[in-house]
Amino acid sequence: MPDLTRSQFCSVTGLSADALASLSRRNQLPFSIDQKASGRGYTFFEAFLTIVSQELVNGHGVNVMRAADVAGDLPVALQAEWPRIVKTAWQLAEGTAEHIEEILCGRFQPAGIQRVKPVCGTILEIAQSLSQDGVPTVGLTLTNASRALTVLINRASRFNLEIQDEFWCGAFIYRQRPNGSDLAMKSMQRLIDSGEHLKVLNELTGRYDEQN
Repeated sequence: MPDLTRSQFCSVTGLSADALASLSRRNQLPFSIDQKASGRGYTFFEAFLTIVSQELVNGHGVNVMRAADVAGDLPVALQAEWPRIVKTAWQLAEGTAEHIEEILCGRFQPAGIQRVKPVCGTILEIAQSLSQDGVPTVGLTLTNASRALTVLINRASRFNLEIQDEFWCGAFIYRQRPNGSDLAMKSMQRLIDSGEHLKVLNELTGRYDEQN
C-alpha cells in the first residue's frame, strides 16, 4: 500500500517529522495511521488530504481537529469530481492563460440536528446544490481542491517522486479516519457505561441536600 516513506511524506506535505508525530498522536490527521494493520509508510492520497487539511488551518484559520474532520470526510465527494480536479491541477501546474474553473471542496453545516455534508465542485455548482436542497445553512467551510493537488504535483516533481497511475484514476488508497462526531459519541457512551454521569448527579444531589 505505501507509496511514501515518512521523510517523503513530510517533504510533500510540508510537515516536519515532529509535527507529523504530534498530529498523529492527537488524531489530527485526515486519515488514520495503523502501522500494525498496514505497515509503515503513507500514500499520495493521504498526502493530498493532509495538504487540504493544512490549507484549511493555515489559509482559513480552521481549528486543526475540525480541519482533519473536514478533509477526512471528503473522499466520497471528491470521487465524482476527481477527473476535473486532476485536469485543473495540471493546468495550474503547467501554467495557462485560459480561464480555469477550479474545483473547491469542503463541508456544509445544515441547520438543526442534521449531519454535516461534504461538498465538491465549482463555487457556482456548490451554491446551486445548496440552494436546491432548501436546507438553511449554518456554515460552509471551503478550500481549493485544484490548488491543493497542484501543490502535491509541484512538490512531488521537486523531490523526484513518481505518482502512480492509480492515483490519477481516482483509486483512493488511504486509511479512513474515524469521524470526530462519532468519536465524541463513543466517548460519551463510554462515560455513560462507566456510570460517570451518575457520579456527577449524586454529587449535585449531595450538595443540594447539604444546603437544604
